[in-house]
Amino acid sequence: MLHQLIVFCLCFATTLSIRCYLGMDNECFLAPDAKDCGSGDACRCIKYRFTCTEDDDACNQQEKSAGTTKWVYSLTSESVCEAYKDAISSLFDMECCSTDRCNRPDNVECSSSNTRRRLLRKFTDLFDV
Repeated sequence: MLHQLIVFCLCFATTLSIRCYLGMDNECFLAPDAKDCGSGDACRCIKYRFTCTEDDDACNQQEKSAGTTKWVYSLTSESVCEAYKDAISSLFDMECCSTDRCNRPDNVECSSSNTRRRLLRKFTDLFDV
């Protein structure tokens, strides 16, 4: 009975939180567990592509001129994710998903997480006695 209770609690806890990648292209990182996405809505990981335009703050001038396509990795509520799918035509290959790390970049390794990992390793080595 105790084992069944533990399994139930673990399953319940994992359904209430989710870990998603956040960032753009290879400048991304795995965020901590997210539990609250507002108004009691379930959290969802999301990834999509967009094309850089002249009025886009997420792109530099060269990317704007070339019409570069970038990937975005984020976390949002289930209702916002569904609204994006229906309303925003400038987003491509959009995926909303509900399992840990499900919006992982396909062919890119996130450099922010590697940089942070190296920095933490150096910091730990500094205080290692």
